[in-house]
Amino acid sequence: MKQISPTMFVTLLDNKEDRFAVIINHWFYYIEKGRIYRFQQHNNTKMLAMLGSFYEGDIDAEGLIDELKKSIINQIQYDWFTDVWKETIIERISHSPYDLEAFFF
Repeated sequence: MKQISPTMFVTLLDNKEDRFAVIINHWFYYIEKGRIYRFQQHNNTKMLAMLGSFYEGDIDAEGLIDELKKSIINQIQYDWFTDVWKETIIERISHSPYDLEAFFF
């Protein structure tokens, strides 16, 4: 997990080279080739619980990343992702003074 600024997030989106997941307002998003996908609600809830386990020390970073990858593959397989407008996300994070938590693959 890495902390990135909202400005860095926009740069990564524009580069369209990185694959990563990011948490914005308690919701997981998967970014690939500049496209943004929002996690399906059930998977988002599960991953937030896993993140809580990580912070409590019940699982390590590798375990968290493995679960995140499984969730992404599952959602791709069943086409459960929701496309998100880039402008909507940029607007949402542009007013935030906080960095974002990102998971790079």
